[in-house]
Amino acid sequence: MATASGSVTFRREDEVDRNLALLGYGLLFFAVFFAGVPALVAVAIAYARKRNTECATRSHFRFQTFIFWVGFALTLLAALSALAALVILAGQIIRGMVDGRWDSLDTVVFSQVHVAAVMALFGVAGVLAVLTGAWLMVTSAYGFILLASRRSIRQTAL
Repeated sequence: MATASGSVTFRREDEVDRNLALLGYGLLFFAVFFAGVPALVAVAIAYARKRNTECATRSHFRFQTFIFWVGFALTLLAALSALAALVILAGQIIRGMVDGRWDSLDTVVFSQVHVAAVMALFGVAGVLAVLTGAWLMVTSAYGFILLASRRSIRQTAL
């Protein structure tokens, strides 16, 4: 009788872990719309639960941490690109002011700024932001579908 109750408890814990993994995928999916805050919650759950779960659910928690870190890296690259464009733009405006060529903002910005470089950096930032959103939504939907059908993630990176 102790064995039967022990296996029931084990199944309930597995079901709780599975539900937490499903919640994690949902949080990763909606992180795009809430500035990434739900992704922090999802990765905290994944790190906290991945050691004490069965193998199939553990693979999903590992995949969620992989999704988070790739999304974080893409976001960081997008932010650095936008910041570089802003620094170049601000530097050129300040340089124009210091050199005494401050006729108007149009003259300083469009005559002295390397417009192509700034636009390229802003373009890279935009593309990386879109890629980050697509990454989070597509991979979390893929993981959710696999977990809902009770299949594990086969992943070679981790």
